[in-house]
Amino acid sequence: MTHVPQNKAARAVATVSMATNLALTLAKAIVGILTGSTAVMADAAHSASDIFGTAVVLVGLQIGGSPPDKTHHYGHAKLESVAAKVVALVLVGTAVGLCLNAIAVLRAGQVDTPGHLAIWVTILSMIVKDRLYRYVLHASRRLESTALQAEALNHRGDAGASLAVLVGVVGAYLGYPILDPLAGILVAVLIANMGVRLYVQSVRELIDEAPSEQVLAQIRQVALGTAGVISITEVKARRAGSLVLVDLKLCVNRFLTVGQGHHIASHAKHNILEQVASVTNVLVHVNPCHHVQSVDEVPDCESCSDHTGI
Repeated sequence: MTHVPQNKAARAVATVSMATNLALTLAKAIVGILTGSTAVMADAAHSASDIFGTAVVLVGLQIGGSPPDKTHHYGHAKLESVAAKVVALVLVGTAVGLCLNAIAVLRAGQVDTPGHLAIWVTILSMIVKDRLYRYVLHASRRLESTALQAEALNHRGDAGASLAVLVGVVGAYLGYPILDPLAGILVAVLIANMGVRLYVQSVRELIDEAPSEQVLAQIRQVALGTAGVISITEVKARRAGSLVLVDLKLCVNRFLTVGQGHHIASHAKHNILEQVASVTNVLVHVNPCHHVQSVDEVPDCESCSDHTGI
């Protein structure tokens, strides 16, 4: 899948995520106010932060899908990582606020017992968030989108947070009201943990972390499978959001003309772009293989008049 359709598909998934978060936020906020549950209100605030976070992801995907220009020669894909970083900071900030609020409730010593409505809305939230996590995670893997991966992890954290809320609400309903604010604190800890992990991942991408060994091995294998390529002397790659930029050095017969070497490099680049989905650009450097001792080892290259750029 090319980058433009890939980006549009990712934005469509993020839009579904945002609409779902909006509905859950309204439902939990209303129930939290009606029942006086600190944990449910914390969960509602968490969902509200998710709306902002998804909005940031959408903006990052929108701008990140823009083509290269005179000031950004390699495109804007890294803005996906920037968006993920902002979402991470929002999560940590939300966690701190929720924790302080729950502690204030405990110090006041007046904890209301939530009604059964709080239990049902929390169960609904758990089910919806689990389904949403699976949906977005599948899309993030298919589209290889860092921003969507961040969104999926956020939904998984939400499902875990709702489970903690459920324990607190049920415990309070059964006569242990202190469990409600304690559940709110646990939710805050889960959110903070998710935010820190997401922040670290986004920073790793912004400092040009290499893709997985599996992707590097696939790039090498595809290049070696190109007619005329004798060996691969170096493969370097770096992530830019959901995309991968590759620098490749390959070895060809030293008796080839410059045009023939260019032709082989062009085909190697084409094959990598076609067969390795996450790769968006390949820079190929051609070296002569000095161990080749005979012109007879020069491969047949009748179509080397092809002028496809490297």
